[in-house]
Amino acid sequence: MTATDPLTINGRIQPLRVSLGQASWITRLDNPLEKETEFLNERPNIILEKEFDVSDEIEEALIAICGLGYYTLYVNGHRMGESYLNNDVTNYDKTVYYDTYDIRNFLKKGSNKLSVELANGWYNAAPITILGKYNVRKQLAVGKPCLISQLTITTAAGEKYVIESDSSWKSKPGNYLFNNLYIGEVVTDADPVADTKQKTVKIAGPSGDLTPSFIPKIKRQKQYLPAVVTHNFAHGGILIDFGTIISGHFLCDISADFLGQITFLYAEELNADGTLSFDSSISGTYGVTDEEHGINAGDPIIQKDVIKKTEQEIYRFENQYCYHSFRYVLVKSNLQTDVLEELLSNVQAYSVHTDLASVSRFHSSSDELNRLWDAARNTRLNNIHSYFEDCTRERFGYGGDIVALIDSHLYSNDMHTLLKKVFMDFVNDQTPAGGIPQTAPYVGIMTNGTSNGAGSLGWQLVFPVLAARIEQYYQDTAFVQKHLSALVKHLDYLLAFDFDYIRYCCLGDWGSVDAGIQNMRIVSPDQEFCSASMYLILLEEYKELFAAHEVSETLMETLELRIAEARNATIALFRNADGSFASGTQSSTIFALKGRLFRDVEEQRSLEAKLVQRINDDAGIFRFGIFGMSWAYTVLSDIGEDDLIYNWLSRRQEPNYLSMLANGNQTLSEYFPVKNGANTVQGSLNHAMFSSYSAWMMEKLVGISVKKDRSIQLAPYFAKDLTEIKGSLLTMQGEIEAQWEQLDDNALMYSVTLPESLDYDFRLGETFQIINKEITTAGGDRLTIRLTLQAFDAVEAIGRGNV
Repeated sequence: MTATDPLTINGRIQPLRVSLGQASWITRLDNPLEKETEFLNERPNIILEKEFDVSDEIEEALIAICGLGYYTLYVNGHRMGESYLNNDVTNYDKTVYYDTYDIRNFLKKGSNKLSVELANGWYNAAPITILGKYNVRKQLAVGKPCLISQLTITTAAGEKYVIESDSSWKSKPGNYLFNNLYIGEVVTDADPVADTKQKTVKIAGPSGDLTPSFIPKIKRQKQYLPAVVTHNFAHGGILIDFGTIISGHFLCDISADFLGQITFLYAEELNADGTLSFDSSISGTYGVTDEEHGINAGDPIIQKDVIKKTEQEIYRFENQYCYHSFRYVLVKSNLQTDVLEELLSNVQAYSVHTDLASVSRFHSSSDELNRLWDAARNTRLNNIHSYFEDCTRERFGYGGDIVALIDSHLYSNDMHTLLKKVFMDFVNDQTPAGGIPQTAPYVGIMTNGTSNGAGSLGWQLVFPVLAARIEQYYQDTAFVQKHLSALVKHLDYLLAFDFDYIRYCCLGDWGSVDAGIQNMRIVSPDQEFCSASMYLILLEEYKELFAAHEVSETLMETLELRIAEARNATIALFRNADGSFASGTQSSTIFALKGRLFRDVEEQRSLEAKLVQRINDDAGIFRFGIFGMSWAYTVLSDIGEDDLIYNWLSRRQEPNYLSMLANGNQTLSEYFPVKNGANTVQGSLNHAMFSSYSAWMMEKLVGISVKKDRSIQLAPYFAKDLTEIKGSLLTMQGEIEAQWEQLDDNALMYSVTLPESLDYDFRLGETFQIINKEITTAGGDRLTIRLTLQAFDAVEAIGRGNV
């Protein structure tokens, strides 16, 4: 932690001695009755400033601050912190998160100045139409960009100064003439001319409870330099190729000699003729008409920034209040391209996301596996900006995507505080009846939802799943207990529906290769059966979660009866004579297994065999959607079918993962190819919903897994064409390091280093026997266990925590 960062350590808020109790929400006085049709008009953003004197040496200075939608704090001209896109996104009508900074080192005896720059963010969302129909401005808590802050100073003599946000602050215009998360920024280097009529006024502000932020901040991460810069005559500009897709900021210097306007256009891919393709990154349409800028309501949104340069000085442009998803940047102006190229320098980009601490490492002898690991991790992080987004095209916090990816998140980064924050986002938007929305914050989507404002069943599954992982993985039972009433309310809501109604209320195994398109909409395979099964899966999740909590016996009895009813009804409606379900797709089979639609072990084994046979019949292709894909890695591994998983991840023919990375992109696509006549639906090229495989890579290739009872299992899968695997996982019990290497065709060395006190369980299966073992002290109360393994056909029994 540095003096300029918010007062958090590893994302955890520190005890505060300053609050916002006496401060007021303030903003610059502009026309308060601007209409949505005027949103795209250029107007300078808001800067609010406060000058004050301190008569003694400063002992302590803490400022609590929230600027909505986004803010940047400056103290005596110094930018505070390395974070961007402040504040934390949530439902501002329920909760408003604020930050606290220690600014003592930036203040001085005598005259001082606070300056806060505001931008629109999500609080002043544009009236654009996402996915052709959702105007998020009509659903989110929205308002004019505003500030609330309180600075508390203690001098060496013990005197206290309190500087609160109020109408005595000064207002002035900023250099951002326009800013929007989906579109981009319009910036000028001209000194803003202050309007003497501008003043600061108090306003009501959002109604949410002011709450200290407790999650890590959004920061610039990895730097990227251009891979190729070419003249693009088709577009009449300079084309910058960064070699891979980035979710983040673009930066460059513009020569002092240039005066005029430069436009930067952002895209993830090129068309076959070398022109930019915006198909994968277009989020929707503008929604309003702006004749001044030649924009019609139905025009597609293309991510772009515009710089209006008027001063003969080098101008440093860098994104501040938006982020783009791009590999290519097209630079356009009225100059010849060769001249324009000479005017740009220091071109670079940064990935930008919530600064989550890494908890794992993975490396193998296969470059392809290494790229798959990195791509999954990159794509997930690209879509985390204080909440889990699906992709940078939509930027919505879908519960279904969180369910599919939660284990891969846990095996990649420290998610404790973020999971709690996201859980509370869903609490904030829980409907009065108890339903959980499709997204949090709620943006109006409730496709196949159960009732007004509530989402489809697979997306409502996020509520108990988040609670279960917070409790299981981070041993935070107190948090779950604190929110038990919201969980009970949700279950009561689900139990209020007759099965014959609620069994339709889901999208099934979304994103499956087997999906079809009907009436311009994607339809999942066996959607009706999978939806009925999802209800059962949801209820089973609550049964397991509540088993460790004090919940009324009547509720649990009702839950048991409903589970039995739903299971019997689903079997009666969808089970075939041969024991398969619905049309027997991969999705229906794994949903049947996940929903425990079998009466005994024999029927379970029969279903498992059908799943394996179906995959083999489909040439080893995993045709699941996001739920089935995530579950398949566990289900198949548990029955000893890791070969199937490994072959799928290594598959070189489409549909496959490696094709997504073939052109150098280090991100995953939204879909495996879905055909619509002669066209292929591909969606976003920076979408994480199929990155769930990295959990299997940690649990089986590295061999480290955290089980539901919080124990550690070491159960590696030794792929025959790999010569080496190295990895580590930081758990609540300490860091575990594991590696294995081939010694010859029939022998290998497996080594694990872990805390001496850790409770663990080796599971080496039936393929190898131990021919030598060595246990040494690694220092710091850690042990290293080295096993030399020889292939054999018999079973080697290994006791718990003892080799």
